[in-house]
Amino acid sequence: MKKGITGILLAGLFLILTGCGTKQVSYEEEKSSSGKDSEVSQEESTGTTLMETLGIEEEWKENVSLDNGKLFHIAAQVSVPDVPKMSLMEVSEYYYTSEDKKRVAEYFLDEGSIQVDVAMVPTKEMLEEEIKLWDKALEGAQEQGMKEDIEVARSEKKKLEGLLNEAPRTDEIELSPGDYKEDYFMGLREGKEYTLNFDINEEEHISQWNLATAHPDEFNETGAMWWLSGNASDNKCTMTKEEAEKMAVQICEELGITGMAPAQVSTVQWGEQEENNGYCIVLGRDNAGVVIKPARYHTKNEMFYRNTELGGKTPYEQECIEIGMNDKGIFWMQYRGILSVDKEGTEIKLLTFEQVKEAFRKEIIGKNIAWPEKEAHNLDLIYFRFMDENQSGKYAYIPVWRLAAYEIEYATGYTASEKDCIMINAIDGSPVDIDEVGGNYYVEPEAVLYNYYDESWF
Repeated sequence: MKKGITGILLAGLFLILTGCGTKQVSYEEEKSSSGKDSEVSQEESTGTTLMETLGIEEEWKENVSLDNGKLFHIAAQVSVPDVPKMSLMEVSEYYYTSEDKKRVAEYFLDEGSIQVDVAMVPTKEMLEEEIKLWDKALEGAQEQGMKEDIEVARSEKKKLEGLLNEAPRTDEIELSPGDYKEDYFMGLREGKEYTLNFDINEEEHISQWNLATAHPDEFNETGAMWWLSGNASDNKCTMTKEEAEKMAVQICEELGITGMAPAQVSTVQWGEQEENNGYCIVLGRDNAGVVIKPARYHTKNEMFYRNTELGGKTPYEQECIEIGMNDKGIFWMQYRGILSVDKEGTEIKLLTFEQVKEAFRKEIIGKNIAWPEKEAHNLDLIYFRFMDENQSGKYAYIPVWRLAAYEIEYATGYTASEKDCIMINAIDGSPVDIDEVGGNYYVEPEAVLYNYYDESWF
């Protein structure tokens, strides 16, 4: 459950303007059901790249005939990692402890300035205000006959009411961070005010934190209070893109976050594109020279809010770090879907390109998949995270072929949907159900509040 709804709602309005089960398989030993010749050993092949080893072409053009008489059009550019082989990586969910929170706070903020951000702590007073917000949302949903929103509002209100008895009152909160049992902090860094918020909830599979300047206008010359990432070529920041990437990696390493590498770098645009000043660096986990680019996928389920009580799932976020910086310093950092690496470098064998194409044909024809007025334009070999159905919180990154109608963007927002994205396991040719393996993104239930937001609430 998200805390501090009142504060988050107000902040969220600015941000809007700105910007489980898979089978446990031992792939080292198990052969594809297609037979011995259906896979290629990356060790034994004479090829020096995946393109050579697997017989991959740069483009795949084909019209697949469906049983219903329609055609599935493929005109895809093929993208493959520039490495000689791929391997498995096993990871686990990681939840920050008080010691972790202390380390992050003291890295970013001057130690003597750190204090609890009382305005964000879920006190009795805050919970009572949040319950009122859900009452208003419930009333609006009932007036409009929005059944799903009604269910979500009732469920979230019930959760908050269950927290009231044990919640402290505002005057009972100590400003000193103490043993860092709280999740919300504030302090100074080089004379500038920052907030540092942790959202750690193992029961709901949430593990993330973010650092943000309290005064965005201090980081641009136009006084803009919000920013977004873009592709502008001009940039007032004197740092080069490469220098920003290097600094982002250095920050992660100094925080004890290892194995992360830049996946995407964008120009920071302040306000209504009045000033391009800074970089937004997105980092993903590096697996043997391949950066796992973070992407969010739509859910195909009717209940797309994070809420197990109503049937919505609570999958773990895709791991991603975002850092916003310019010559005046860091103004934003977020780390979500925090992971620890258990094992890496496990040798695997991949299907040849011809067998991969046949697997796609079988899936497309078998399910009569049709994309009206769209073609499959992109085919990428990527690492995709599969959850372990036998061990909660355990996952494996496995090579997967992704056929999509458009180029997938990374890091922020909704980037792909199962309606226009087909995935095939690159090891055994089986279709990948994104939701089943825990890859979908479910919206936080507080999003319902925005459907009925009224300025008079505050």
